[in-house]
Amino acid sequence: MSPTQQRSPRQLLAAQETANALLALNAVYVYEERPFIYTSGWASPVYVDCRKLMSDASRRSNLMDHAATLLREQLGDRIDCVAGAESAGIPFACWIAERLQLPMIYVRKKAMGWGVHAQIEGDLPPGARCLLVDDLTTDGLSKVGAALALRQAGAIVEDVFVMFNYDIYPQSDAAYDEHGLNLHALATWKDVFSLTKALSYFTDERAKEIKTFLGDPMGWSVAHGGAGRFPDNVVIT
Repeated sequence: MSPTQQRSPRQLLAAQETANALLALNAVYVYEERPFIYTSGWASPVYVDCRKLMSDASRRSNLMDHAATLLREQLGDRIDCVAGAESAGIPFACWIAERLQLPMIYVRKKAMGWGVHAQIEGDLPPGARCLLVDDLTTDGLSKVGAALALRQAGAIVEDVFVMFNYDIYPQSDAAYDEHGLNLHALATWKDVFSLTKALSYFTDERAKEIKTFLGDPMGWSVAHGGAGRFPDNVVIT
């Protein structure tokens, strides 16, 4: 669902359990000497590793059940297949496709250079309505790129699902809107950060710095050697 919309009790429960799982698995990292630099060039004091969810069968199953239930409620019969984004999105797409009883494909980051659908693995019928799945989104540009690749291969892509949405880069909403994409996520940084104080997950000093980052991610990035400008467009390679 869009992070700006009012969330239902079921969505709030899913968000809380996702945040709890990430913290219980120590999947939320804080930088020590050097900040994290994302593929987009943004610098950040924190990094969320949703791939840790893959290794905990109980938590993974619970969150995939939440995802499938919420997607059924929100999308109904609007999708014909589930498309995983290489590489972290592939296992989550598999589990969701299994629960929704839908075909599954995956989209590569780059075309392999042969075949009709050079970036797509699996059987993609023309005009298939695809749900794009990945582990998380920061500024959203890689999701837009994957959606455009699927569209170039003949798919209809209107919805993107991620386990975790940073939901701090205002330009990402504009990017999704510009390309006609609806973002659905189980949890955001607000859900995670609201739990960290009670768990003493961050030191007071780190918590203060993270709060500063969440309030002005661009400013924090520039001050720590990262990008300070949102790219003008998305290039499909």
